[in-house]
Amino acid sequence: MIDLANKHALFDAPISEADLAITRSFPDGFIVAEEGGQIVGFVLGYLRDVPTEVLEHWRASKGGHVELLAVDSRYRNGGVGTALMNELLRVFKLAGADFVTLHCPAEAKEAKHVYAKLGFRVRAYELRKRL
Repeated sequence: MIDLANKHALFDAPISEADLAITRSFPDGFIVAEEGGQIVGFVLGYLRDVPTEVLEHWRASKGGHVELLAVDSRYRNGGVGTALMNELLRVFKLAGADFVTLHCPAEAKEAKHVYAKLGFRVRAYELRKRL
């Protein structure tokens, strides 16, 4: 999984098992797509701890967070990412989540397209400046 993620998803640095430890708290949020016995994509998500004040402000009760979506580039534009995300959103809803967050690198154009198609909207921008 880590190899697939590091090869086919965008990060500032390679990820490791330790980076994904938080997702162990919600095993239903680990969903895999296979073809011919090979893993071609996966999504990892978990239920987020959100302060009560934030939930009230968002008029929500429980939140999910998409930690990582990775699809082998040979299987992109074939609906794999969309199917993985739809299944994760279904799992979140069954677990009582009524909103979902995620972070997406600005240069991940294909991922942003999938997220927009699924109804995600930009709420904030992360900015950085080299000094």
